Parts: sequence; C-alpha cells; structure tokens
Amino acid sequence: MTDDAETGVGVSADTSVPAELAGSTLRDSLRVRTLIAAVVTAVPVLVLYWRTLTPDVSFWDTGEFQTVGPILGIAHPTGYPTYTMLLWLASVVLEPFGNEALRANLFSAIAIAGAVGLTSAIVTRLTGRMLIGIASGITLAVGTQVWSISNHADPHALHLLFATILLWLLVLWQDRQSAGTEKADRWLVAAAVAYGVALGNHGLTYTLAPGIALFVLAVRPRILTQWRLLAACFVAVLASAAAVYAYLPIASAMNPPLDYGNPQTLEGFRYVVFAQQFGGMFVRPPSFDEAFRTITSVTVEQVGILAVLALVGAVGLAWRRPALLFLLAGWFLATWIFSLVYPATDIGRYYLVPIMCAAVLGGIGAGFIVDGIVKVLSGRSSNGDMARTTGVVASALIGLVLIAIPVAAVPDRFGLVDSSKDYTARRWLSTVTDELPQNSVVVSWWSYSTTLWYGQFVEQLRPDITVIDDSTIVQQDLGSAADVVDSYLGKRPVFLIRTAGDLPQYEALYVLTPLPGVVGGPVYEVEGMKADSGHTSASR
Repeated sequence: MTDDAETGVGVSADTSVPAELAGSTLRDSLRVRTLIAAVVTAVPVLVLYWRTLTPDVSFWDTGEFQTVGPILGIAHPTGYPTYTMLLWLASVVLEPFGNEALRANLFSAIAIAGAVGLTSAIVTRLTGRMLIGIASGITLAVGTQVWSISNHADPHALHLLFATILLWLLVLWQDRQSAGTEKADRWLVAAAVAYGVALGNHGLTYTLAPGIALFVLAVRPRILTQWRLLAACFVAVLASAAAVYAYLPIASAMNPPLDYGNPQTLEGFRYVVFAQQFGGMFVRPPSFDEAFRTITSVTVEQVGILAVLALVGAVGLAWRRPALLFLLAGWFLATWIFSLVYPATDIGRYYLVPIMCAAVLGGIGAGFIVDGIVKVLSGRSSNGDMARTTGVVASALIGLVLIAIPVAAVPDRFGLVDSSKDYTARRWLSTVTDELPQNSVVVSWWSYSTTLWYGQFVEQLRPDITVIDDSTIVQQDLGSAADVVDSYLGKRPVFLIRTAGDLPQYEALYVLTPLPGVVGGPVYEVEGMKADSGHTSASR
C-alpha cells in the first residue's frame, strides 16, 4: 500500500497519466469509487432491511422510543435528546410509509444502511479497492446483530451511524493533515461537533473518547501545545452537546405526556442525563479467558472471514498507519470492556461498533493482501502492464469472494431476523384497549407500559385509562406497586400486569382474574384483597 494521504493507504501510483496530473486523477478516481461503494452498498441493504422491518408498535424500550419521537417527550435515562429529535423529524418526513411506530423503525433501518454505506466508503478510501470496500459493508450489514437492530426503533442504530461518521471525518483529517492541505483542521473540528451531537444520542459515545484521543495524539503529537485548536475542539464538543441536551429541560417544561424524570428541574436533569437510575449495576469483569472467548466468538460469528483478515489489517496498520490502528483498536477494546461489565438487557446491541471496527480492519487486511500479491508479481515480471492487470484481477477475485460469502448467508439469516409479520404488540394493545372498562387504572411494568403509552399518547386510544409504571412509582415516590393498587382499589377498576416471576407475590395478596379476550400477554383484574393474606391496605 502506498502512503499517499490524499488517495488512501492502498492506492498504487498510476503511471498511465502524466506525473503532474497523476495526483488529481487518482483523487478524483478514488472519490468516484468511494461514492459508488457507499451507494451500491447502502441502497440494496436498505431495501433488504425494509423487507424485515417490524411493521408496527412493539413492547419494551422500542415502544417508548416509538412514542417519544412523535410527541417530543422525554425518554428514560440518558434522555436520548439527539435521537428523540431525529425521531420526530422522521415521524414527519417518513409519514407516507406508515404509522408513527413504523416510521421510527424505518429510521433505524436508514441509520444502519447509512453506517454500512459509510463503512464501504471508508474501506474503499483506505485500500483503494472498491469491491473490498463493498464486501466490508455488506458483511457488516448482514451480521445478525447489526441486521436485527435495523428492524426496530433503537438509538444503537444511530450510535453506529455516528461512529462511522466520526471515523470518516477523522480519516479525512489525517489525510489532509499529512498532505499539508490548507484548513485541514476544520475536519477535526467537524468531528468534535459530531462527537458532541453523538453524546446526546447514547452514553456509549464516551467509550469512543480514548481511541479518538490516541488517534489525534499519534497524528499530531504537538497538538497539546496548540491551544487554539484544542480550544476550538473543546468548545465544539461542549456547544453541540449542550445544544442537544437543552432539549430535555425545554421539552419537559412543555409538559409532554411522557416526561421521564422531569428534567426541567436540576435534580431531574441530573437524574436523567447521568442515568442515576442505573447506578451500581456494574458487575465483576469476567476472567481474561472468558472475555477472550466471548469477544472472539461474537466477532467471528458476525463478520466471518473478515475477523481473520482483521489481524492482517491490524499488523499492516501498525506498520503503515499506526494512528488509525489506535483509533479502531481503542474503540473495539473500550466498548467491549464496558459491555463485559454492564449487564444490560439485549447486550448484543452494545457490540455494534466493535463489529464495525472488525469489518473495517478486515477490509484493510484484504487490501494489504492484494497489494502484496501485486508487489510480488511486479517483482517477478518485467512487464509492468501485465503486473498491474494481474493485480486488478486479483483484487476483483478477492473482492467478489468476500462479497459472495455474506450474500450467500442472507437466506438463512433472513429467517432469523425477519420481523415483518410481528404484530404481537399491536394485537395485545388492541385487545387490551377494547376490553378495559372505563377509568381503569393499570399498574404495569416497563415492557407493557410503553406499548400502552404509545396507544394513549400517539394514537389517542383510551385517554380515560391511567397507566402507572414501576418507574412512575419510583419517580413519584408512590411506595410499591401494592401500595398503588391499594390506593385505587374500590375507587376505580384496577388491573395488574407483572412479570411471571413477580406475579406470585400479588396472587398471595389479591384475588386476580385474567381479563378475557386479551391476546399477547396476561392482564389481571384486581377484584379485592384475599381475606387470609394478612395484607392491610396502604391506601394514601
């Protein structure tokens, strides 16, 4: 690979054009190939994602995100202001495609497709090999973790897009910095702005900071003495992050129907932004062997042969472009370290950036192999044109093979991730809202509360119903779920939705009768206290 900063690490000099035009010709050619790689990857992938997209409302966090966007509400910590505002925009722009829930889901598909296209563009730029860039993007796109996130509303989809945007901007900055381009530092400032906006999307953005710091210091060791540039980047991060986080108190002050944590107050703002609700959730890290097995198995499962080629790419970058290795390895390791000690539900969502890093490194590794083949052939042949032609053929063959492998896996994986017929939450919502009597109080837990909120706040279904979630009980200091049941019992119809593990304790206290006609998850009417339960009403 060449070290031409403007044409990418893997572009060979083209002696078929005059020397004075070679640089600009190569740059123009690479820009075209980069754009083609992005479009050729992103568009078919978006079509594929449309085929597997969840068509309607869902349970759990997805139901909440489908709700907060259209109503400009407040989501659970860390508030996700960037994501919420973009969901609102998607709910407007994507109106022709379906209801609000589907639009939020489609936004995830668009974000992931954009990230995949940028991945192809980045690898194409770094290697100069368009087919290898396309192969890297497709491999990322059809991995089950990435593909499944594209099916439903989830800020991790936008997190992956922001990570690829940051990678693209930082690579451009390094290239222009190495080439001595005037005003090259504007790309670093642009990356700082993107980072600040990304902070408003997901807290995982903090795990990208160590890799970025190592990258910047490796590219420009003297940057610590360039206080104006440092100040510009610092201000760019703070200003962009402050701008998006200002949404939380402003939106909360407008009293949206879903206002998690009431962040218009300083206490509420701290509670939401710093995720105080989840404090103390970290667990003891696994042993080195266990962590290594987990990381290796996930990486190989998601990117296949690119996981092996990533080792070649890492060795090659250590030799030719170490700063970029610091960036990608930093992101990979920091995100994995966090994921291994944070017991989040559906933890696979946290692996998206490490998977992307592996795909990029794998593509770079494939590029190094092709360049090695070309170098060997050039050394053995006195015919330069023949050597170049053989190199083009080798690049095409390797690229096509790397494309064929993930494409061949699509039919099997399609069935694993397909959510296009998942109307479970819609059937549940429809039957529950049909069956509940007037002025009911539903004491629920998160997975079902969010679906009910979507029905009430977005579709204006059953405004007479009061939904009290466990999070509401904590935020409003209502005691326990039993306390809430007691406070309404005998005054309004009371219904209970609990997890299977949680239900027995309420069966011991109350006479519970399943609400008839409900499909998709049981809802119990609380008919009264059991005489032998020994339970005394804690009504307030």
